[in-house]
Amino acid sequence: MEKIVINVDWVSGNFAAAAANEEIACVATGKTLDEVRHNIVDAIRFHLEGMQEDGEFIPHEFSGEWEPEFHLTTRAQLKYSDNYITRKALSRETGIAEQQLSHYANGQRHPRPDMQRRIHDGILAISRRLSFIL
Repeated sequence: MEKIVINVDWVSGNFAAAAANEEIACVATGKTLDEVRHNIVDAIRFHLEGMQEDGEFIPHEFSGEWEPEFHLTTRAQLKYSDNYITRKALSRETGIAEQQLSHYANGQRHPRPDMQRRIHDGILAISRRLSFIL
C-alpha cells in the first residue's frame, strides 16, 4: 500500500491540506484537524475518479491502494497543540520564547529547520510526559 504525503498547514483560521504530489491538484480545508484530514481524502478520491473517467494520467502511487501520511507544518502543529498544551509549557520545554512561538503560529515569522525540530520534539516530550498519567 502506497503512502501518500499530505501537507497540512494553518491558513486564515482553518487547516488546509494538499497532496505533496502536485500532479494531483487537490486541496481541502477544515476547522479541525480531523475535518481537514477527512476532507482531503474525500477530495482526492473524488478527483481521482474524475481523472479516471476522463482518461487522464493517474500518478503511479494513486493507481492502487493508498493511505495518507499527514505532515503538519510547524504553524499547524502549534495551532493544533494549542488545544492541549499552553505556549508557556512549550516555551519551557523548548527554550523558545512564548512570543516567538506566537510569531511562528501566526505566520509572522517562519522558523528555521532547527527551530522546527525543537518545537516538534518539545510537543512530543510533553505528550510523552502526559501519557504517564494514564
